[in-house]
Amino acid sequence: MNNAEFINKVIYNKEVSNTFANLWNRWQDEKEYEDINEYGKVLHGAINKIDECMLFKATKKPFGVKVYRAGQLIHFYMKRKGSYLVMCAETKPTK
Repeated sequence: MNNAEFINKVIYNKEVSNTFANLWNRWQDEKEYEDINEYGKVLHGAINKIDECMLFKATKKPFGVKVYRAGQLIHFYMKRKGSYLVMCAETKPTK
């Protein structure tokens, strides 16, 4: 599976998107007290069930996680669009 297919599978996986949305909601209440890296481990675990990738780091703004897979850095994150939360992804080639 190439990275484009991987991204689509992650974004459209109900379990993964629910994990991201639930943790995003929790983060809104707990960001002053909790470590973002603990959230990153859980987000990475959900993504890793789709296919193997390596955790790079968790991100606060936007809330999400960056992973390495097949020569690319992929940032999965949540974005508020009106009254909805949308799961997004951006890619960058690694050197």
